[in-house]
Amino acid sequence: MYELNEEKDPAVLGPFELLAVLGQGGMGRTYLGRRLPLDNLGPELETGYHLTEFTESAQPALAAVKVIRPSKLRDGSEHSEEEARARFAQEIETMRTVVGARVPALLGADADAELPWLAMDYVHGPTLHKLVHTCGPLAAGPYGALGLALVDALRAIHGAKLLHRDLKPGNIALGPDGPVVLDFGLAVLTERDSAAALTRTGVGFGTPSYMSLEQARDTKHVTESADVYSLGAVLFFAAAKRPPYPLVPMPTPPKWDGVYGPCLPLLGRILVQVPEQRPSLDEIENDLRQLLADHGLTEETAADQLRLLVAESGLVPELPAKALSDLPDPDIQQAAQQAVNQGAAPDSPWVPDLFDEFLEAEAVDLEPVDVPAEPAPGPAEHVPTVVDPDARPAPGAGAPLPAQPTVTSYHLAPPQPLAAPDPAVAPAIALRAAERLRRAYAHSGRL
Repeated sequence: MYELNEEKDPAVLGPFELLAVLGQGGMGRTYLGRRLPLDNLGPELETGYHLTEFTESAQPALAAVKVIRPSKLRDGSEHSEEEARARFAQEIETMRTVVGARVPALLGADADAELPWLAMDYVHGPTLHKLVHTCGPLAAGPYGALGLALVDALRAIHGAKLLHRDLKPGNIALGPDGPVVLDFGLAVLTERDSAAALTRTGVGFGTPSYMSLEQARDTKHVTESADVYSLGAVLFFAAAKRPPYPLVPMPTPPKWDGVYGPCLPLLGRILVQVPEQRPSLDEIENDLRQLLADHGLTEETAADQLRLLVAESGLVPELPAKALSDLPDPDIQQAAQQAVNQGAAPDSPWVPDLFDEFLEAEAVDLEPVDVPAEPAPGPAEHVPTVVDPDARPAPGAGAPLPAQPTVTSYHLAPPQPLAAPDPAVAPAIALRAAERLRRAYAHSGRL
């Protein structure tokens, strides 16, 4: 996390005060921000910014504000920048449909701004990639808590008829409330070449070490099962401190050396290269609960163990002092409010005219890297984020299979029935379900 460059960084983007720089890449810059409590914003700006309902909380609500260079919206075809921005806005609206405690809420966006931006919940914690490389493979409790959180995240994404397509340890943040899956669509919107199209079929989008064989062959024609495979690859990393394959997916089983024994049965069922043979999210959830039960752990205890591991890792970044304040900078608040009162956008006093020049230099990640970098993504061609209704197995992947015994890439013992839930834990499960509903309605702005 770095201080703002007062000469080049804007102080405000849309209605978000910028507090620090989180990182920089080929697409632009990511800031730590906070929503300004502005009066008289007006329905036109409210709608144009795709803003969720503004609510004040006991703790400062922070946002990750991602700026996209306008040139990155162009698709290298006959489409104009205006058309590209319109499609960008449509995809932003689609992203708003993903609601869940394990995915960050879209807080606002502006595809028509001079510097197109979008803001999502900021997750204050390290990535899974950094945690495992620093602390080593996860024990059963943190491992089970991680897996259950990822299942919830994929349920939310798939429930909105979307695919993630780039689930990997670097896209999983470990915040104070547990794991959160990032970039379920931002990977498509903000991590591609300038020549990539917003609407054309892509080939090879994703990170090879964590993608399935069918996705490596044909990114467009994949189903939710491709994300399930990536979930298994992430869990393999959490258990072994390495991906199942070092470079690209292979039709042969991965090497199981060094993988924590109790994790092998589940991973063996997921990491198979025929999509129809992989377990469902419900089956994975049951296996993870059984793993915790076998170790005498409840879901709550496992989640606490993961939070403690993160807190003691020394990897949680220190927030700047002004991010801990309950109030925005009074000068920034006044200038933004004055602009709104005069009928302008709140960021109009700070709209820079040098951002493209600022980022023309070779893109670098500003945050110091003290762990091995993840494998680079594949060719950054755009693919639709919406599930293709005509999705089919990639060539060579095999036709849909009839019901058959469990297929696995690891020799398994006969499966054991799931242990009956502990009656003492049942009230906690009910409370957790109620909390999920409350957060879902909060995200949708209905409360």
